[in-house]
This record gives sequence, structure tokens and C-alpha cells, in this order.
Amino acid sequence: MREIVEGFLTYLVLERKYSPNTVDAYKMDLFKFAGYMEKAGITEVKRVDKASVMDYMLFLKSNHDPRSVARCLSSLKTFFKYASSEVEMIESPVADIETPRLSRKLPDILNENEVKALLDGIKADTGEGARDRAIMELLYASGLRISELVNLRMQNYDPGGQYLRVTGKGSKERIIPVGNMAAEFLEKYMEGTRRQIIEKTKSKDETIFLGRRGKKLSRVWMWKIITGCVKAAGIKKEVTPHTIRHSFATHLLARGADLRAVQEMLGHSSISTTQIYTHVDRSRLKEVHKKYHPRG
Repeated sequence: MREIVEGFLTYLVLERKYSPNTVDAYKMDLFKFAGYMEKAGITEVKRVDKASVMDYMLFLKSNHDPRSVARCLSSLKTFFKYASSEVEMIESPVADIETPRLSRKLPDILNENEVKALLDGIKADTGEGARDRAIMELLYASGLRISELVNLRMQNYDPGGQYLRVTGKGSKERIIPVGNMAAEFLEKYMEGTRRQIIEKTKSKDETIFLGRRGKKLSRVWMWKIITGCVKAAGIKKEVTPHTIRHSFATHLLARGADLRAVQEMLGHSSISTTQIYTHVDRSRLKEVHKKYHPRG
């Protein structure tokens, strides 16, 4: 079974052009499934039946949260669709298994005051400080995913137009304005800290954000920068790169931005994904009601 799983992963890379992160998620789900089947004595994919898959689903439900179970089932559906075209199978053992409906969890966000404290708390008067301020300003100004941020190259940024050209999930390209404030700190970093690193290390790396040795910053290092900035600002919430992305979208919509424009900037293929950001907290609803209702 593991051989056909490897073939499926190669198919995702070469033919479907899936991103490395997506392929890794499939790999984790499918090898976990293959291991479970092997312990049950099932080593060939054509011997997997609906009953054995249901046993596996029950096992997952007792050890994982509903979202992980739903994601794994989705992986299996895609895998068995591929497998049925590669080996002789009467039918897919997962075809009739319904994916559980999940309630959408509202994303954690920072309010505008917290974002201001986070950004203003970064002292840009040192080389690393200038870099970190540029990173955080750009992250909030653009709503980039962390993978998109670390892979930004010099040619992705137009300083005259103040916009980024980004290739996101599914190799889809999009244009994102960055605004005056982020542009100011980004250009200060590129003309100062980054130029000094290039001159010192003779690096040919075209990635925008570089470490001291002239190499691209890793995702892990970028997380450390964000965590350090949050701690320095005294923010007690757990803040991830996606928290900044969520805040970017929520603040735009709260100030009246068009939903489809925000969808385009986030790189969502479906507007239903973007609609989760239209939530408004109860205190704001109460304020609006009090201000505008005749008997508020």
C-alpha cells in the first residue's frame, strides 16, 4: 500500500502542482492510515473496504479533534479516487462516507490598538530592528501567509506602485497593495540593512528578507521574530502569523472594505472562506444599535 501512496504523492507534485505543505499534509494522513491498515493485516489497497475505513475513522475520532478527522477523510477520498484508476477496485471504500459538518471557528485577531502597540514596540534603529519592523508592517499591511512572506523576492515588490505580486496556493498570482507605512519601512530595510548584508556576505540571494549570512530566513526563524515582537509589546494573546492575517482582513472589512476585494488580497478561491471575517463582536453591535436606533 505504501508504494501506491508514494505514487499518489508524486502525482500531486508533478501533475496537480500541489504545494510542498499540502503534499506533506497528505503524506502524514496517508502513511498514518497505511500503518493502521498494516496492523490490521491489510497491506494491499484493493483489500481496503468500507468497514475497515470506518474502524479507522472511529479510531481517529477517539484520538483527534473533528477537524483533523474531516481533513483525513478528505485526504482518503482524493487518494482512493487516484487508486481506483491505478489498481483493480470494485469501488472506492470511502465514496459513501459523509464528511462531518464542522462549525466554523471564528479566527483569533488583534484589535487595532494591539496591532499599533505591536508595531510601534519594534525599534527600527538597529539592523535587525529595521528588518523586524519591515516584516511586521508588511505582514499586517498585506495579509500574507507565512510561506508567502519568507519566499518574497526582490522582483515581487514594485516600490513605485507600492504593491506586491505574490504567487500563493494553487500557483495563483495576485496583486496586493502595501500602503505608505509598510512601504516606508520596507524600503528603509532594503536600502539599509539588506544592502549592508549583501555587501558584507557577497550574497546573490534575491529573497527580500535575509539573515546575517545573506541566506533566506526560514519559516521557523520568522515565527521567532513574530513571537519576540509580541512578547516585547506585552501582548498576552497567543499570536501566530495567521493571527496577523486574520486581523488584516477583519480590520479592512470593519472599515467598510468590499468583501470581494479582501478575497482577492487574501488569495481565497471561494468567497465563503472570506465571509468568516465578516463577524462583528457584540460590543460593536451594541454601539451601532445605541448610536443609530431611534430608541437606542
